[in-house]
Amino acid sequence: MSASPFQFHSFKSFFQKWKKEFFPLRILDKYLFGEFFKIFIGTVILLTGIMLLSLVNDNLRNFTATKAPRYHVALFLVYSIPKIISTTVVSMSLMFSICFTVGQFSVNKELVSMMAAGVSFFRIVTPLILFGILMWIIMLLATELIVRPVNKLAKIEHDTLTEGMGTLANSVYQFHVKGKEGFYYLYFYDPDKDEINGGFNYIRLRPDGSPETVISSLKAKYNYETKLWKMKKVEEWHFDNDLKLSSQETYEEKEYELPEEPSYFKVPAGSVEEMNLFQLKEEEKRRIQKGLAYGDVLTEKHSVFALPMMTIIVTLIGTIAGYFTKKPPESLL
Repeated sequence: MSASPFQFHSFKSFFQKWKKEFFPLRILDKYLFGEFFKIFIGTVILLTGIMLLSLVNDNLRNFTATKAPRYHVALFLVYSIPKIISTTVVSMSLMFSICFTVGQFSVNKELVSMMAAGVSFFRIVTPLILFGILMWIIMLLATELIVRPVNKLAKIEHDTLTEGMGTLANSVYQFHVKGKEGFYYLYFYDPDKDEINGGFNYIRLRPDGSPETVISSLKAKYNYETKLWKMKKVEEWHFDNDLKLSSQETYEEKEYELPEEPSYFKVPAGSVEEMNLFQLKEEEKRRIQKGLAYGDVLTEKHSVFALPMMTIIVTLIGTIAGYFTKKPPESLL
């Protein structure tokens, strides 16, 4: 019974100690953080510009050959900025800014003066560490609420720019998927026409998992009125319980009633980079149900927390690097 009041008193004392230490802010904290923040903002702007130039260079062929209005190029670049900042710029800017700030304070003997006045190195860099922790929280929320939705807009603009250039961005190419009663193997699926070209292969399975029928056609199109698949250049193979070929037929054209409609084969609304944590969980369930690989979904789920965590890691690395530069010049020894 006495442990709970003691723990509350300890927590209250700890909170009051930190409140007294940092509020109101000391001149030291304002000076150090002010110098750091100016360098940090400048580095973010500089690196963002460099990464945008690299993005332009990577997509220069698409930008020059596109038939879309030119403003789509600008929209694509603008929508790409949040991803650039969250995945690369913030972490690099944090580490550089902290290392540079602490290094400059050491070279100018300001760090030595602070420590000579009785302020520990940890206390000096505490505002920078707290800023790194704050950036972790900000990046975690910004990635989920801003970056991923904007990634979807960037993908739409990219598809607009590459439309009609011979890309397969909106199609399924050599796609295999598990259905309710068997497996599908598709070669080229056009979602606009609900048409499959180049090959449509279906293996219907018995309840024990053995193949019952194999259907192979050159082309397939779905009729929403009759809910039938109309196939051309069709071959059928039927197997008995001993997996021996019982019959084989060939048709110029034939209709089939299959468990799945065209929507089952459509590419998901966006890539894993465009999905938030809840959408990633749903996508994982969907892929497991269809028998698809979902390694990229698991990787993206981990990156939801791992990438923002980099802000804390690089902050600590920057302060440690600064710690080894805090020694005074030989003239002061």
